[in-house]
Amino acid sequence: MPTTTSDVVTWLCEAAPRLEAADTFASAHLSLVDFVGCSISGSDHPAARVVTDICGISGEVPALGHSTTRLHPASAAYVHALQAHAFELDDGDWETWGHLGAPTIAAGLSAGWRSNATVGELTDAVATALILGMSLGRRVNPGHYQQGFCTTGTIGALTAAAAAARLLRLDEAATAHALDFAVAQAAGVRQFAVDGSASCLINPANAARVGYEAAVLAGAGLAGGLEAFDGQLGFLRVLGGVSASDLRLPAYAEHRPSQIYYKPHSCCGNALGPLHGFVEGWQRLDHAPLRRIAFELPREVARNVNHPSPDSELERHLSLQLAVAMYLARGAIAARDLIEVSITDELEQAMAMVHVTVVAAEDVQELRAGEMGFLILSAADGREIRCPVGEVGPAMGETEIDEKFRSLVGSSMGEHGATRLRAMLGDWSSPVRDVLLTGRPPLPTSWP
Repeated sequence: MPTTTSDVVTWLCEAAPRLEAADTFASAHLSLVDFVGCSISGSDHPAARVVTDICGISGEVPALGHSTTRLHPASAAYVHALQAHAFELDDGDWETWGHLGAPTIAAGLSAGWRSNATVGELTDAVATALILGMSLGRRVNPGHYQQGFCTTGTIGALTAAAAAARLLRLDEAATAHALDFAVAQAAGVRQFAVDGSASCLINPANAARVGYEAAVLAGAGLAGGLEAFDGQLGFLRVLGGVSASDLRLPAYAEHRPSQIYYKPHSCCGNALGPLHGFVEGWQRLDHAPLRRIAFELPREVARNVNHPSPDSELERHLSLQLAVAMYLARGAIAARDLIEVSITDELEQAMAMVHVTVVAAEDVQELRAGEMGFLILSAADGREIRCPVGEVGPAMGETEIDEKFRSLVGSSMGEHGATRLRAMLGDWSSPVRDVLLTGRPPLPTSWP
């Protein structure tokens, strides 16, 4: 009898999202464009510079956002994933409660360089891998996440391996081996959510490198196991705490692009829905002066975003109090705004108005699909509104992603460079190698 792993592997090798599921393919393509913009912008992050200098083994793959740096494909996957997540601007999804795009696309770019794949083939591989990841997320969450695992690091290692295996054109046996190697190395805990450490950035980076190397090793003939997901000590039982019997195998109908969110602001994904709810609620009050802003959110979400006095860069990105205050002050939160933000008296006063509590059990029943909590706005003139808060922020389609891409890339590559790169990403026949070669800023004018 075929095992669950073997069924998944067969599907991974045979699926063709571009031909069979246009919405899924389009969603994956938006993730690719968003990733490239975020990774180029993130190359300027202090952590990205340290990682590139210390961990970046020299090689042939051009590093996105770096004028001259070329890295070994595994190092490139590591660096690109870290850069994409550096400013908390990369996409995520509510099936896994993480950021699968960063490790999956980073590994895919390195595998695409190695196999001379096209943008269309890369997008197809990413779409297939994300469907798998969201299926796994549905099976193991919320327990996996609540236990303290960073799903970007755990499930992300598996989707990275799946995408790389597709692009390296591995057969079913080798794909199963690649997934086995990835499960053996899948790692990530969320202690960073408590202490604000840079391990938040290491998780997607490690997952990307693990996934890429797992596929390369399997392709080179290293023999792995065949029960990565459903074995006695496989992923589902050990890291998921569930049996394999109820795993819903990937199917296009189960992949919901609406569950993938894109960020217009540099902040935690858990803060996007509440922040968007605040923007709409405040508009209903005609932007009247406020005296209190209260959010009632699920326990895990409240724990993630409730940072009234953030004292690290990560806590600044997570803090719903700071996100609301920054929106009140500036109307947006740009990529570099929260690295060394100065908490002025004006921001402190705004942050003091924002209160985050856990939604009461009896109130949860009021919520409809797509809603996760409530917002209560109290205006200085005595008016008050209470409205549901959605899980995701404002809808971002191709037009919004284009604008975000140009704002992230234009500062280092110029308008012409950003336009050229975006056009290349929109052409399915463009070689991945050309995308990586083009995604580099011009040399400084003072270059010797």
